[in-house]
Formats: sequence, C-alpha cells, structure tokens
Amino acid sequence: MVGELLDFVRSVKQLVPIEIKEYYWAALEVWSSPGLWALLGFVLVWERVQPADPKQPIFSWSTLQDFLWFNIDVALGLALIPALAGGVQLLYNRVSGGYVLHIAASWPSIVRIVFAVLLLDLLFYFKHWFIHRVKPLWHFHVIHHSQREMNIFTDRRQHVCEHILTQTMVVLPLVALGLKPMAVMTVGAFFWWHTLFIHANIRTNFGPLGWVFVSPQFHRVHHSIEVPHWDKNFGAFVTFWDRMFGTMYHGIHEYPATGVKDVDFPPPKSLKPQAWIADLGRQLWYPFRTILKLK
Repeated sequence: MVGELLDFVRSVKQLVPIEIKEYYWAALEVWSSPGLWALLGFVLVWERVQPADPKQPIFSWSTLQDFLWFNIDVALGLALIPALAGGVQLLYNRVSGGYVLHIAASWPSIVRIVFAVLLLDLLFYFKHWFIHRVKPLWHFHVIHHSQREMNIFTDRRQHVCEHILTQTMVVLPLVALGLKPMAVMTVGAFFWWHTLFIHANIRTNFGPLGWVFVSPQFHRVHHSIEVPHWDKNFGAFVTFWDRMFGTMYHGIHEYPATGVKDVDFPPPKSLKPQAWIADLGRQLWYPFRTILKLK
C-alpha cells in the first residue's frame, strides 16, 4: 500500500509542468522571507502609534473578520496562486510562442521591474475604475468596501473571483515582459504589502511625497462613505493616473469614516467556528444572490 502511494506521488510530480513548479518554488521563497513579515510588523506598529481613527479599537470583531480573510489570502498565495500563475504562463507561451516585448527584451531586470510596477499600477487603475462602474462587478467589490473599521488586513477582504482576476492581471504583463517566476512573485509581494499598508488605520498623507505615491490617507478617501469621495482615488501605488484621468480628490488632510451605506456584513460576535464559516459563506454568496435577485 505504501509503495503504491509513493508511486502515485512520483507520477503526479512528473505530471506537473516545470513552469508551475518554478512558481511554487518562488512563492515559497517569497512568503518565507523574514523581510516581508518584518515590513508587516512595521505597519502594525505604525497603526498603533499614529491611528487615523484614534477611537477605533485595536482589536475588534471586525478586525478578526478581516484577519480571517488575510489568512485565506496567504493560504491561496501558497496553494493556488502559483498554479494560476504557472497556468497563465503556459497558456501565454502556447498562444504567443513565448513572445517577449521587444522594447523590454534588452533592458536590465531592475528596469523591467520598475516599468512593470508602473504598468501594473495603470492596469490596476483601469480594473479598479471598471469594477466600480459595472454594476455586476461592483457587487463582488462591495465586499471589500463594506469594512467600517479599516485596518492592515482590510485589503485581503476580497471575493475569490475578484482575487483570481487581479492575480491574472499581475502575471500576464510580467510574463510578456520576460520576467522570471521569482521576479513575478516578488513584484506581486510588493503590491501585496503596499496595499495592506494603504488600507491600514494610519494617519499619514506622506507630505510632499503624497503628490506622487498613494498614501493611507489617499486611499482612505477612496473608501469613504461620504458622497463627495465616491469614485475617487483609484490608484494603488502612484497618484499619476488619478491626476491624469480626473479622478483625484485633493483633500489631503481628510480622514473620513469608511464603508458602504446600503451594504454591511456585521461580523459574528462569537468564537464559534460555525458562525465564522457561515459569515464567510454569506459574503461569498452575496454577489451571486444580488445579481440573480435571490433571497
């Protein structure tokens, strides 16, 4: 019986394409990096020292709700996203023959990475704008916006369907630029950390740098429940695109309340696992129920 099991594992191992294996190896190295988790700890400390909303409790049921989403995200990042990334690369290579954009082929890796970050940010801007404007897609994204106590884990409150779309958007242009799996996963980890940071309960607008880079204050306005702030500040890393396309809100000292007026997912005030499983299921089912107009 043991021998048969080992033979099965070996056969499965041989069936996994090298492209997918490389993404798993890269993901393991990135996610096990002490630096990544040290940066996360830095944001947690900053959130406690300089909160945007001093009345917001450090620990709450809402924070726990986001923390569970965060853990789901980490699990997906290790278990499924490398397979998705490798699958996207395999499909791209099959369709394009492994074509790499000639404009970037001769660039040093660091130049291609910087260019990729800016390109991704532009794509994120349009994707973000699009899901706000297209009603069926908004029903998925509203889960993310429903948090009224923004914290470092809030960005990971994303429906799985939106998460898959975002990850595909990350991988495809990076593959077209000829970046290797390690560089792809590193760029993805950078955006992962930065989006956690700008969702944190931190009172900072970056001062003069806030005119260039997206700050927690800039993105908090995007999550605002107040009407003048709706559909503003879509950028994830730089403010250029909001400035260019007329969606930038200039109130650099405003720290509004956040959430969505007509949608709320109050967390279970219980430690019973079944209550949290039901809560997660309710959020995942919400967009389908709303689009199909089910009770």
